[in-house]
Amino acid sequence: MKQAPIRKPVFEKYLPYVLFVFIGYCLADVIILNFRDRMLPTQPPPARPARVEPDLSVSRGAFNSVIARNIFSSDGLIPDPLMAAGETKRKDDDSAPVLSALPLALKGTIVHSNPAKSIANIELRSKNQVLAYSVGRDIDGLATLKSVERNKVTFRNTNNNRLEYIEMNAEGTKLSFASAALNKPGAVIPDGKGDIAQVAPNKYEIKRTDLQKYLGNMSAILQQASMIPRRGANGEIEGFKFISIQPGSVYTALGFQNGDTIKGVNGEKIDSAQKAMEAFNKLKDAPTIKISLERDGRDQDTEYTVK
Repeated sequence: MKQAPIRKPVFEKYLPYVLFVFIGYCLADVIILNFRDRMLPTQPPPARPARVEPDLSVSRGAFNSVIARNIFSSDGLIPDPLMAAGETKRKDDDSAPVLSALPLALKGTIVHSNPAKSIANIELRSKNQVLAYSVGRDIDGLATLKSVERNKVTFRNTNNNRLEYIEMNAEGTKLSFASAALNKPGAVIPDGKGDIAQVAPNKYEIKRTDLQKYLGNMSAILQQASMIPRRGANGEIEGFKFISIQPGSVYTALGFQNGDTIKGVNGEKIDSAQKAMEAFNKLKDAPTIKISLERDGRDQDTEYTVK
């Protein structure tokens, strides 16, 4: 009986090649292990020079030709800064303050025992606005407030760096806290009797003509009560507390009591004398005045309707 031939695996003919490649790989690895140390660099690469940015600034000397020509003055002198009509040549910083020609008007002052905390109510005539400024604040880019006195403020004019001042005129007593009218014999202090009507609990009505009457004699109104700032645990002002209200005064007619703390007006928190002044300015034409206060440890709102 004839025996069938034995079939060899198909990949058997590739085994010699595979074996040859494997042996070559092993030999290459052995050679690399022996010569690897010689193949590594023995010195660090050369350091690259640091990149130097070119200096693009222009020295003052580059403008010497422009300065020498001075197209604004034929005699070669640089002219003084432009000044308002009637102003004289710029003075030194230490010169005495002079009456200012800036479009500013003083409407009221709060003089604090600490001069840095004093407040001035100043009208910007160019914008028809009245804003409160503390010492050191910029006044609409025109000046920097330096000091606040009774009926007078001193500031440094930004244009000429000169000390100047403005004072309250006879019509500026709306916010004067030391009006000369109080020193006149027979000066009348509004008492609020008959001018303010309570229509409901914590709700009052007042005529606008009467409100303007009170605002016109604000100095007298402020003499009828004393207030102090009340501070919280963090030291920040939470409001202003009544500590002395005269009996029969306008504050009594408005429903205030000693110990009440005013915390907000028309939704705005009153946490500084400056905020109080700004709130006062906004109330002049407000149809409704809503005051948030704290009484006996409880918060409540009192509403005043101006007719």
